[in-house]
Amino acid sequence: MSNPHDIPQSGQRLVWVLSYDGPVEDLNAELISSTGFAEALGLWVPPASEAVEWFDLAAMTDYGFARYLEEASGFDIGDDAEKLDALEGVVVMLYSTGLNAKETRLAPEPPFALIGRYGMPLDLSPIEKIESDSAAGLLPQGKPPKSPARISGMVATLVLVFLAAFVALFVWIGG
Repeated sequence: MSNPHDIPQSGQRLVWVLSYDGPVEDLNAELISSTGFAEALGLWVPPASEAVEWFDLAAMTDYGFARYLEEASGFDIGDDAEKLDALEGVVVMLYSTGLNAKETRLAPEPPFALIGRYGMPLDLSPIEKIESDSAAGLLPQGKPPKSPARISGMVATLVLVFLAAFVALFVWIGG
C-alpha cells in the first residue's frame, strides 16, 4: 500500500482524515483558506474551502464515523472501522478534489495529525450491453416534422378565414 501522506495523481477521489487538537469553533472558512492552514498541512496552496469538512465526533455517536465514511460518502475504509469509530474530538476531512494539482505530499503538523487516507474510483466501470429479448425494443418516438404540404394547407386555411371575415365585414357595412 502506498504512503498515506502521498498525494497520488491517479484519478481517484481520495479523502484524508485528520484529527484536530483544538476546539471545533476555531475551524472556519477563513482559517481553511489561509496560508497558515496550508502550511500546517504541508501544502503549498490552501485547499478549496468546499473540499474541507470538519466536525466534532461527539455529534456522530449514533451513526458512527466509519459508517459515515463508508456508506454515506462511499469510501473504502478497509479494516479501519474500529479505529475510526474509536476516534474522539474534532476531525477534519480533506478531499483530493480541492487540492492543487501540483501537490505531491501531505505533511500535517500539530494541531493536526493524519489518521488515514481513503479512496474510491472516480470512474465507474462501463455497463455491458444487455443481449436479451426483454431488453430489445424501441424508444418512444417523437412527433414527425410537419410536411411542407401540411404547412401550405394551414396557411391557406388561415388566409381563407381572414378573407371570409373581411368579406362579411364589407357586406355588413354596405348593407
